[in-house]
Amino acid sequence: MTDQLFSASELEELKKEFVVETYEHLENAQDALLQLEKDPVNYETLNFIFREIHSIKGGANFLGLQDIINVSHEMESLLDKMRNYELYPSSEVISALFEGIDIIRKLADDIENNKQSDIDYSSYIEQLKRIGNSNQSSDVTIQQRMIDDDDFQTLNESEFVDNREDKKDEFTNLKINEDDQNIDEDAYQMVVSFEYGGVTYGIEVELVREIVKATDISPIPFAPEHIMGLMNLRGDVVTIVDFGKLLGVEKSESYNHKVLIISNEELTFGLYVDNVREVVSVLPEEIKEANAASISSGEILKGVVVKDAEFIQIIDIEKLVERSKNNMELI
Repeated sequence: MTDQLFSASELEELKKEFVVETYEHLENAQDALLQLEKDPVNYETLNFIFREIHSIKGGANFLGLQDIINVSHEMESLLDKMRNYELYPSSEVISALFEGIDIIRKLADDIENNKQSDIDYSSYIEQLKRIGNSNQSSDVTIQQRMIDDDDFQTLNESEFVDNREDKKDEFTNLKINEDDQNIDEDAYQMVVSFEYGGVTYGIEVELVREIVKATDISPIPFAPEHIMGLMNLRGDVVTIVDFGKLLGVEKSESYNHKVLIISNEELTFGLYVDNVREVVSVLPEEIKEANAASISSGEILKGVVVKDAEFIQIIDIEKLVERSKNNMELI
């Protein structure tokens, strides 16, 4: 996929950057795991570890580094179960994650040394699957975490749109400090990043009215497969579109689905995704043109941007809507 987006020299440079960033992510995750050992119910620490492993997986996925994809995917699945209170961060779980960090580090070493890896991690994958399928979520402490965390989750979602301008100001101030010069903040494009099927996408923040939980979606008889149904949003009836089914990508195993309420001059609809990440700032020149032949979602993309060693595919909403209409009637 990437060889059609980048030249051979650019691809090699991206791999080098990926290895450097991976080492940093692994160090961060390892330090955070040590903290989680001392405080197993610290949701912020757990969420931080998840983001570090997800960043590694995202970069590996774009570069086609299958071994790292396989290991990081199973680690991410385990972390996601803990984030959703289905699994307790026991010593066995944390030890397994430490082992995964060591395996990914060795795989990254092989990439750095241009060596064909012969690491057999199959038994480790089976170990993570066994742990993930075990029933450990009845612990009272996890239930308390759920209660304590409810307000935090609601606050993040309800104030998302209000806080995005604050983030933009913060980013601009940071860049001014780094570059020691005035920067025209209008030059930056603010993008909401979200996930589906292990891939990170982005939509212009101006088009995102709000973010809500995926609840009470009423199916529509005889509707196209990608139309999930209707949702009552404080008196407004909104059509919900399954982003993955619209693109025809592999079904997601996420348990933390969200709905992005998208609104432009013509229509309003909900986009069902795995999880919403954050707001990122990009310059127009940072966005590379996407090759429609090399990416399954290429025909609906404005381009691809690399941020912190992670690849974000920027969605063109007009093209997304047009694709849905072509599949049948949309909204």
